[in-house]
Amino acid sequence: MSDPNNVSANYYAGYCFYLAGRRSEAVSSFWRLAQVFPTRREGIQALAYLRQIDPDFAKHNASKSLPGGVNQVPGRLSRASAGEQSTQSQSNNEKLVPKLSAKDIVERLVEVKPSAGKNPNVSPSFIRLVKDLVVAMPLPVLRLLLDQGARIVVVSSAVEHDMRIQNTAPRGWDSSFSWKESPALTQGSKVVMSQFRADSRSGEAVSTTEEIGVLRHETGHAVDYCLGQFSDSPEFKHAYALEAARVPDEHKQRLDYFLQKSSTGPSETFAELFCYSTGGETDAGRKESGELVHKYFPQCELLMTKRLAALGQ
Repeated sequence: MSDPNNVSANYYAGYCFYLAGRRSEAVSSFWRLAQVFPTRREGIQALAYLRQIDPDFAKHNASKSLPGGVNQVPGRLSRASAGEQSTQSQSNNEKLVPKLSAKDIVERLVEVKPSAGKNPNVSPSFIRLVKDLVVAMPLPVLRLLLDQGARIVVVSSAVEHDMRIQNTAPRGWDSSFSWKESPALTQGSKVVMSQFRADSRSGEAVSTTEEIGVLRHETGHAVDYCLGQFSDSPEFKHAYALEAARVPDEHKQRLDYFLQKSSTGPSETFAELFCYSTGGETDAGRKESGELVHKYFPQCELLMTKRLAALGQ
């Protein structure tokens, strides 16, 4: 390191080594950052990369004499640091609740709210549908959600969760639509799934049962959040930019929701890839889009898969 005190420059150097395929140099650079700057954002990000690229991470982690220990880096320094420590959180969670089954976790994650409007209360059969879908997700993912305080709230109508949004359009939707017509939403680590939504033509309440697969997409957003917005990480955004640029013209309009600018495109793509990997959408329109996202974003899917696989290590 030419200037060992310039943490940003040294993080950039390590990341350049990583992109260039010079893994051993990237590992060395990132370990120096993690050791010298354990509570700085760059040091925490370096440690997150090391979990993925250092084949001897466990051995090296145990041998490093970091101030207070790597596993005792002070609390939630930022949203990024919280998510990037999620592999350790997973380990801690296994110690706290080692005997919880997927069913046990789902019972803790899912909350049911009574109707606050003209629609009836959520039916027992719909609650069972929600729980059956969630319980099939990978156990390490369920543990991550529980450990990070996530909740899946089942309601009669999505806007009953927050009436202030009823006349606003969801992100990426045409302005002629509103949240009243959406079957689900996510706010941070909280997922809201409704049994009814407003029909876009008549305005009457219609069942979302056939759209239940959207719960996988929204849970994908919550997982992304619990991982510190992995979709906003340099490696994911780099892969996304390359793959988004290669989407054929004939499918760009179909995938415009996943090709939005800024962090929105990567975020929606991550969520849909998570959805696809855990069973996919259930209505015809979203199912077609999900299959195209899977087809045109293979590197993004690989990065997501590796990140989720690390939760179980």
